Amino acid sequence: MSDSSHIVAIIPARFGSTRFPGKPLAIVGGVPMIERVYRRVAGSGVVDRVVVATDDVRIKDVVEGFCGEVVMTKVECENGTLRCCDAMQQIEPKPDAVINVQGDEPFVHPEQLKSLVELIKKPDASIATLAHPMKASDPGREDFNRVKVVRDENGRALYFSRSPIPHNEGPWLQHVGLYGFTSSVLDVISGLTPSVLEERENLEQLRWISAGIKIVVGTTEHRTPAVDTPEDLAKIEELLGSGWSVD
Repeated sequence: MSDSSHIVAIIPARFGSTRFPGKPLAIVGGVPMIERVYRRVAGSGVVDRVVVATDDVRIKDVVEGFCGEVVMTKVECENGTLRCCDAMQQIEPKPDAVINVQGDEPFVHPEQLKSLVELIKKPDASIATLAHPMKASDPGREDFNRVKVVRDENGRALYFSRSPIPHNEGPWLQHVGLYGFTSSVLDVISGLTPSVLEERENLEQLRWISAGIKIVVGTTEHRTPAVDTPEDLAKIEELLGSGWSVD
C-alpha cells in the first residue's frame, strides 16, 4: 500500500448496547460521546475521511446535527467490524484501508491513529491493532472487561483473552480496541462464521485468527479510557471534573 492510499475512518455506533443502551449518545463532558469520537478522529489529520456507521436514526440525527458524515447500515450487523464492512460498500471511491474506531473511545489519541495507519500501510499487513504495555503491578489484569493479548517475536497476535494472560506474574499487554483493515481483508471477514474460541471468549478477533488471518499488534503508551459501562462514564466524568487533560 502506498503513501497515497485512500484511508477512511469508520466509527460503528449502535444504540442497543447490552451493557449500556444508548451509549453513543451519552453525554461526556457536555458533548455526545459520538461527537467527541468523530471530532478526535477528524482532528487527527491522518485519514482522508471520517464516517459514522449506524442503524439507528437517533444517532444519525445527532451526527448530522454537528455536520458529521453518517451511513445507515443493516440492523443485522452482529458487531462493529461487520458494520464497518457494510458501510465500506457504500463509500465511493472504495477505500484502500479502513481504520475502525469504536464509538466508545471518546479520547482516542491522534498518535494511536497515526500508528494504525503506518501499520496497515506495510506491504504484508492485512489487520493492525494496538496494545498498551502494562506492568505486573498495574490493575486490570483480572478484569474480564479488559482484553489481554499475547504476540510473537514479530509482533503478530497469538491470542486474545479476557483471562489474565500470559500465566504467572509479569508484564502484560492490554488490548486497545482500535483496528486497521485493508479493504480486501474486510471483505473476507464479512464472509467468516463464528469460531469456537470466539464464542467462548466473546472476542471477534479470535474468528480472524482461527481463519489464519495474521494480526499485527503495535504498542501505544497512551492510555485512553473507553466507556464500556455507565460506571466507566461516571469515572471519566470525575476525571474531567478534576481537570484531567485528554491530550
